Amino acid sequence: MKMLWWLVPLALVLGAVFVLGRWPMINDVLTGHTPEYPDIQPQHLRAEPGAVFEAALTVARDAGWEIVETDAAKGRIEAVATTRFLRFRDDVTILIEPAGQGGSRVDIRSRSRVGRSDLGANARRIRSFQEKLLKLQT
Repeated sequence: MKMLWWLVPLALVLGAVFVLGRWPMINDVLTGHTPEYPDIQPQHLRAEPGAVFEAALTVARDAGWEIVETDAAKGRIEAVATTRFLRFRDDVTILIEPAGQGGSRVDIRSRSRVGRSDLGANARRIRSFQEKLLKLQT
């Protein structure tokens, strides 16, 4: 049994390599502009931009993001999201614009300040935000 202890560190290293290899080497995700995440697209909602702006601000605050700047007239929210693991600070920008046929279009960018890969954190953050915003709008 003692001879097999050397397998533990090897298994940990191989596991880490496997996990890290599953995510693209990016740290900046923008709806509709990140080929590595084709499912992350701008959100189209029926509500007018003013109502969507207030709902987006509520979702961001409920997520625990630090709101850095808001501009309701331009439909722009700037925030900082802090990761639970290692407390990395990531920048989040939300832009709400009128849609062509009425309603609103919501674009989100989540960008890590440190590192070359976010291990999928920015994509998860955007998906979670979109899901919560949609629930708030229905």
